[in-house]
Amino acid sequence: MADISAFRSIRYRDDIALDDVVAPPYDVLSAAQAAELRARSPYNAVHVDLPVPPGAAADEEAYLRAAATFSAWRDEGVLLRDELPGIVVVDQTYTGPDGRERTRRGFVARLRLADLDERVVLPHERTHAGPKIDRLRLYRATHADVSQIFLLFADDDGAAGAKLAAAAAELPDAAWREAHDGDGNRHVAAALAGPAAETVAEALRGRSVYIADGHHRYETALAYRDERRAAGDFSADTLMVYLCSLSDPGLTVFPTHRLLRGIEPLSLDDLVQHLRPFFDVVGDPVTGLDACRAALDTLPEQADPARVFGLYLPREETCIVVKTREPAATERLTADGFSPAAAGLSVTMLHELLFREALGLEHDDAERFVDYAKNVPDALAALQSGDYELGAFLNATLVDQVRAIADQGEVMPQKSTYFYPKLLTGLVYDALGD
Repeated sequence: MADISAFRSIRYRDDIALDDVVAPPYDVLSAAQAAELRARSPYNAVHVDLPVPPGAAADEEAYLRAAATFSAWRDEGVLLRDELPGIVVVDQTYTGPDGRERTRRGFVARLRLADLDERVVLPHERTHAGPKIDRLRLYRATHADVSQIFLLFADDDGAAGAKLAAAAAELPDAAWREAHDGDGNRHVAAALAGPAAETVAEALRGRSVYIADGHHRYETALAYRDERRAAGDFSADTLMVYLCSLSDPGLTVFPTHRLLRGIEPLSLDDLVQHLRPFFDVVGDPVTGLDACRAALDTLPEQADPARVFGLYLPREETCIVVKTREPAATERLTADGFSPAAAGLSVTMLHELLFREALGLEHDDAERFVDYAKNVPDALAALQSGDYELGAFLNATLVDQVRAIADQGEVMPQKSTYFYPKLLTGLVYDALGD
């Protein structure tokens, strides 16, 4: 089962303000955001984590420059390696899209990579090929983990969480360093070394772990490990990961809404006709941007929210709320090979019964036809651009549902879960093989 260990982390020296050098994950940054972060500090994490700006052509030399930059930071003492192996405790105090404030606790450690068919590291989402190519080039150039992926672990008896809490409570105030993300959320991190760190890591050994965020990067790490092994080098057998308990009170999942482009224009009558076999319209259509925003904000309050969706037609500024028709919807999904747990997911119903069955979009089409938005206002703003024909709004997948799907060896469509907040890049680095 999972082999979690302490490691000698690489972190910015104490006199460098973390707010100047941390960055959101590379795959959520726009070109403008990346440029702003590059200008903020010559030591900002984007200089190594995002060698090729969004929208720019692939440039092999850029990856080599990133590697040289990372090496220079170490040589110049910008980045310092901890003297003792340990873990890095990370607390994130945030206000979610639902307006509630929470604190999520986890820690950064090393995981020995395991093939997915070993059922040690359990995924829950499909992946696209494109993002893996970029990360593989970065691995080859830097031979380092410049960001961490987000894993969850089962802690039904609370033992691992209690050990982490006890260890964190012993850390002096001066050990904690603070950073903030673009949403104003507070991230504090502190290195924990010695027996306390080993105790926390040991508590997770022998358990399976679940990928929350970072499916592409995990698969890329496996590919890079195999490349290095083929050359007789076993230094890429580990991956830097952030681990959080499935029972952590600050762990939340929010929905990711879908924006469809490149499909045939739809009228309201066309859409309702497509929906007819497996969906019923709830109430009357709503017209006008503000009225639709208000209607879509009420989706979590609907009865049986897992079976309810909002659909918005930007050309008509009209939205409808629909609900899957039972038992027709579930029977169709189970007949197609889905387990009852997967058939009951809103994201499965949407992708299988509307996107694939009604609109003819196969799973491999998602990268070309589907964009994503994290909240209703951002989704509606994007839909006004004229680039999209349909917006689809979901309720969140529950943490227990994520676990059940992963335990059964099934996967959901891409971007089925939105674990908020994202992990900051730049709090911790790891040089493979050190």
